[in-house]
Amino acid sequence: MNTRTILAPATHAMDSLRHEIDRAFDRMSTPSLASTWPTTRILDAIRSNPAVNMIESDNTLFFEAELPGVTATDLTVTVAENMLTISGCRTIETPEEATSLRRERSTKQFERIMRLPSSVDVDGIDATLTDGVLTVTLPKLEGTRTRRIVVRDN
Repeated sequence: MNTRTILAPATHAMDSLRHEIDRAFDRMSTPSLASTWPTTRILDAIRSNPAVNMIESDNTLFFEAELPGVTATDLTVTVAENMLTISGCRTIETPEEATSLRRERSTKQFERIMRLPSSVDVDGIDATLTDGVLTVTLPKLEGTRTRRIVVRDN
């Protein structure tokens, strides 16, 4: 199976910048600074949209989104006019008899809209949520599938 990750140049540049900033914060969150600096990744904590991957094979597009703490009933996944939309809400609640001593995780609404690089068979779309990762499998329409052409030597 031939696969490739789809990244637009601007997206790739932003992902590279985010990665470098994450690394800088990770270097600052050493155990000696644990009491004064949060050990969670700062950008992940303030990001309002889930981190995603979109992967393409010859016949299928795969969309993955990190959604820790989200249940399937909290999600809405739609495809319309070659746009994939995921939206939902992560709800964090403190039990009635308890008091929060520290609160770094919060209730958060999100929406992520991605343009699909090819037309998909909307009747064949499948979505699963496993261990906080949403995977949407989108089969390509017959006319938009990648067709391999054999190159012959003369």
